[in-house]
This record gives sequence, C-alpha cells and structure tokens, in this order.
Amino acid sequence: MKSRNLYTIHDLIVRDYTVTALPSGKFLHQFKPSTTETLYHFETNSSAIELVNGDRYNIGYIEDASGRKIIEPSSLGKADTVNKYLSYSAAKQFSLDKLAENQGKNDERVKHKAADGYYWGRKYAWRRFGLVIAKDAFFNYLEEIAHPFVPCKTISDDIGIYSNQDSIAYKEEGLEEAMDQLIETAVRVGRFFESHRYTKKFQIRPINAITDKK
Repeated sequence: MKSRNLYTIHDLIVRDYTVTALPSGKFLHQFKPSTTETLYHFETNSSAIELVNGDRYNIGYIEDASGRKIIEPSSLGKADTVNKYLSYSAAKQFSLDKLAENQGKNDERVKHKAADGYYWGRKYAWRRFGLVIAKDAFFNYLEEIAHPFVPCKTISDDIGIYSNQDSIAYKEEGLEEAMDQLIETAVRVGRFFESHRYTKKFQIRPINAITDKK
C-alpha cells in the first residue's frame, strides 16, 4: 500500500525546483520548501516539469538510510486537490496519535462476549481505521463486505454508565486491510470516488478536513 510509512506535509510552497538528467537515463527532481533548507527528491522517466516554484503542494515522502527525503510521486499533488494516498496516510497518523485514548475508551465503554480477538465499537473502529472517509460510508462499506462483528452494549459519552445501548463491535483483524483495499481501488469520479469493492460513491477527505469529531 503506497500510503504506508509516508511522512506527509500539507500546503508546502515549492522553491528552487530543478530537474537534472541522471546517467541512468532517468531525471532527478529536487526542491526546497519556502521556509526551510530541507531538500526533497524524486525521480521520473521524463524531463517534463512536475512542479512550479511558488505553488502550494501536499507531499508524501520517506526517509532513506542516509536521511534523504524521497517523494513518493503518487503522493504529490496540488494543495487544493485531494490525493487519496496522502489523505489516507495523514488519517492513519491522526489515528495513531490518538490510539491510546481511543482504545482506552473502547475498552471501558464497549462490552461484548467475543473471545476470538480484539473488537472495536462502531465509533471507535471508525476513529481507528476509517477517518479518511465519512463515518456512514465506513459503516456501510463494512456491512457490504460482511466484515465480522458481534453484538455489544455501549456506554454513551453523554449519559453515563447506566446508558447501555445495543450496538455492534467490529473485529480488528482485517479492518486495516479492508480500508487499504478500498483506498487502493478508489477511482476519482468528479467530486467523489468509486471502488469495485463498494456500491456507493464516497468522498475522501482532504488532509485539512481529517477529524474524529464527525
């Protein structure tokens, strides 16, 4: 999955962009952000200009063993457009940053009798694995692919410990893979995306709109 292990930067302004021919026949693209001296690289098979100095971009990159920052070309896009890989990578990082908090709440507030693995209540499953798409789209997608679940009781955040409500909890095993496959197969159609794994059109959130609040 291209979104794995990517660092992401939102709204970076490009400067000092250059394209240099390499002995291998490929072309090395390099640039710096407007605010630092950090150098970013990527290679292509063409000398075609990929970036414009002064324009704003969202980027995804890895660091190699020597510390070089290497752009993943599929995770490079104008800041005013949605790049599915960048958004998914940013959503994963957001979820990881809140993992301890959300898992603690899941353990405390979601009660079930399953003993064959870890289970996430619906809301916490979305917060852990699905923030790149809307909550309802996440639930509907899991229903369509028949992801394993068990009945559970949940405690409402607002009402307190006596507010046991009937709900379902999703098995953790396979959740990340299911989302990986949805994003990998997603194809843009206008403002929306489509995938052969899901019958409905859905939106992938831009980086600056990723939140666990709704």
